[in-house]
Amino acid sequence: MVSLDDKQRDIDIRDNISRICEMTDYITAFGNSDVKLIVLPEYSINARWEKMDLENWLKISTTIPGPYTELLAEKAKARKIWIAANMLEVHPDFPGRFFNTSFLVNPGGEIILKHWKNNNNAWVFPYTTPSDIYTEFVEKFGQENLFPVARTPIGNIGLITCGELGFPENARCTMMNGAEILLHLTSEPNNMSHGDVRNWEAMRITRAYENKCYLAMANIGMYEGATRGLHGSHGDSAIHYFDGSILAKINGPGEATIKAAVDLNALRRVRAKPFHPVTIRAKMYAKEYERTVSWPLDRFAEEPIVSIEQTRELFRNLVEERRAAGIDMPAQEFNKQE
Repeated sequence: MVSLDDKQRDIDIRDNISRICEMTDYITAFGNSDVKLIVLPEYSINARWEKMDLENWLKISTTIPGPYTELLAEKAKARKIWIAANMLEVHPDFPGRFFNTSFLVNPGGEIILKHWKNNNNAWVFPYTTPSDIYTEFVEKFGQENLFPVARTPIGNIGLITCGELGFPENARCTMMNGAEILLHLTSEPNNMSHGDVRNWEAMRITRAYENKCYLAMANIGMYEGATRGLHGSHGDSAIHYFDGSILAKINGPGEATIKAAVDLNALRRVRAKPFHPVTIRAKMYAKEYERTVSWPLDRFAEEPIVSIEQTRELFRNLVEERRAAGIDMPAQEFNKQE
């Protein structure tokens, strides 16, 4: 967890990246030189896990690219690898806002893909998502950058950030833009029920299978300095084959590395068989999406999100709107004497 003090925060961030680089050296050395792609956890570089005002969120956020991404770029060039990482980002075109951004660095040290997280700013941190500023976002970056894919010699790579996994549209739309490998940068805590932990794994299995994609997940190892505890993560980082099966897994929390091979030809042969996402009735489904009650576009286009309470209020209003439309029903309270 990085400090709010300017000098100490810079030290904290550089220390985090230094440790990441040490582990990168380990997994790409000692007979592991066949490793070409590394995925890091969400919030592993410049985050805090507490409720704060917008000023402090902006303070700990950084530009992408910027001085800290350069450190990762140097390691990518030195090891001739691709690195997927995550940071809280401020962008000069959007003053007063911060974003939860995952990105991909190529072996030349260039950031070739940025993915702005689409979900979960209703419950976690008050970052802005592309849908909150949809019109301006698409004008500046293009619709293709809502679910971007990097076409590389080691496969077509897309990114999913943490809770986006629970919304199948994120993986689906990234696959529809060409992704063959989905990288899941996540920070799943241990303070969930055991069933919730199992559900995350089940969702990864499903996303890999239904989209015919390899899926590599990196979860937080340790929460240093956070109130939730050093081992507040359930860990379980894993790499999934495109049929959903697990190729490699870390059992439990803690700091570790794993690796697995990607067979692009096997994946591409399977995608040419009948049970392929090309049979999705996308246009039919789109009609249903258009008419349902859901998170609006451009809701926070005029003013930045200042507090998590703003997005939570929108969430509660949408719950009531869905109930009023007869989509959902409220839970009934029964009198025990009846």
